[in-house]
Amino acid sequence: MRKRDSEKSDNPETIKKSLDEIVQKLDQDAEASRSWGSSVTSNKEEWEKLKKKIHDRQIALKQLVTDKKAGIIGVDEFNAKYQKLQDELTELEFVVYNMRLGTKVQ
Repeated sequence: MRKRDSEKSDNPETIKKSLDEIVQKLDQDAEASRSWGSSVTSNKEEWEKLKKKIHDRQIALKQLVTDKKAGIIGVDEFNAKYQKLQDELTELEFVVYNMRLGTKVQ
């Protein structure tokens, strides 16, 4: 798998520049808001599916914590399921960023 040039570099200046570009794209000015609205509108079905997936994972995470507190599941099972849910939420977060940025940030 080929990494982008900014990911290959260990140069702090190159990494900072790459991160600054991403942050600038996420900036909440009027133009960014219009762009985000346009992205959501043009990908409405995908956005609705994404929101449902995020909501489902959040509910599962809340239930997992409740089950652990109630003693229904043990520490090992909790840790395994918790990590899996967190990983899934992180992946979904990147999908949101990519929709917002119009890129494929990983």
